[in-house]
Amino acid sequence: METYRLKNIILVILLLLNGCLLLTVGYQKLQAMTAERQTAGRLRELYQASQLTLGEDIDLLQPPLGPLNLSRQAETEREIASVLLGAEAVSTSQGGGIYSYASERCAIQFRAGGSFYGVRLNLPVEDAEEFSRDFCRRFGYEEPRFQMENGDGRAIAGQLADKVPVVNCSVELYFEQGRLTSVSGAHVSLENAAPAAGQRMTCATALVKFLDYRSASGVVCSEVTGARCVYQLQGATVPRLLPVWEIETDTYTYYVDCETGEVSGQ
Repeated sequence: METYRLKNIILVILLLLNGCLLLTVGYQKLQAMTAERQTAGRLRELYQASQLTLGEDIDLLQPPLGPLNLSRQAETEREIASVLLGAEAVSTSQGGGIYSYASERCAIQFRAGGSFYGVRLNLPVEDAEEFSRDFCRRFGYEEPRFQMENGDGRAIAGQLADKVPVVNCSVELYFEQGRLTSVSGAHVSLENAAPAAGQRMTCATALVKFLDYRSASGVVCSEVTGARCVYQLQGATVPRLLPVWEIETDTYTYYVDCETGEVSGQ
């Protein structure tokens, strides 16, 4: 009988401890949410005092991205080259991390950091715009933008990493007289991507950094219309995706580095 009562007492104590822990965690989350709301309110007041409008649709509490270490994927490079050459590509090392993927008459070179280019291509295409859309869908680029006239011109598209734009990683396809004539750009593969150490700057902090930059540099703008965390490709030999905050204004777009806080223009 005593053992039974002792077990009940222990269970009650454990339940009370769990309840206290839940209350503590809930209180901490409530405090964090309250602090975030207060920070957002003060930020809007700061912008108003600086005669700069902060868009009401901007989510100041959106989470930042984390940096990613990438690994080179030779098979993906070969697939891209084969599509652009119109034939199975054979790879050859040129040294220094450069690989050439060639068909019988043309070649495309890939560098370790993800950049690639090919000139004097001669691939017949029935519809330049449809070819560009198919290429972008297959290899993870956004919907291409066209600068074409009578089938001649170019298609431009930025790459996406899990639906997140990579601002300095894009492809340009050039067409002339029904043929793909050249290509340049960059591509990264997310296969085996690994989280890396680095700062995760909040949206509010990035907007404060931009406000300081505007005051110091004399940037001319009257409204911040959007803010989102995107990736930036860095690394000439070992590619990395580093998060930056993209700050859109009514004049230009700016980027705040999540690690250094440095602000740069588009």
